[in-house]
Amino acid sequence: MNNTDLSRIILSDHSRIAAAISTGAAWEVWFQVEFLILLRAAHLGVAREVAYPPPNQGLHLDVLAGQGVKQYAIEVKVESATNAGNRLLAETRKDIEKIAKFTEPVEARWVVSLAYSDEAKRTLRGFTVENGGHAIYHEEGGIGCMIFSV
Repeated sequence: MNNTDLSRIILSDHSRIAAAISTGAAWEVWFQVEFLILLRAAHLGVAREVAYPPPNQGLHLDVLAGQGVKQYAIEVKVESATNAGNRLLAETRKDIEKIAKFTEPVEARWVVSLAYSDEAKRTLRGFTVENGGHAIYHEEGGIGCMIFSV
């Protein structure tokens, strides 16, 4: 699996993601569960809240996904009422710094960032252009998905 495959897996669910956002409820928790279901449907093993290795064992990884011997460390950030617009990128940057501390050997370390507002999507697109070697951005059904590779 590569970052584009991961983006396709996520955005294949764009209509349900949009419906969850429209409820105005805490959709980040919903998305974490939905994300695990999507990964399982793509035949990946998944674990949530995996402790980072020492000396960072106080931190927890959102998702550790596996396919055969390949494992993927994934942190997830979604736009919400508390990090709308430009704040989404600031929170995403924190997860980029965080996942760099996940030192277990994995195939890839990714930070997934999902946006729905025009401002947040524009910000993620700009960040992707600035970090083209590390980030990809795709949009489907009004949902923007950036994946940053560390």
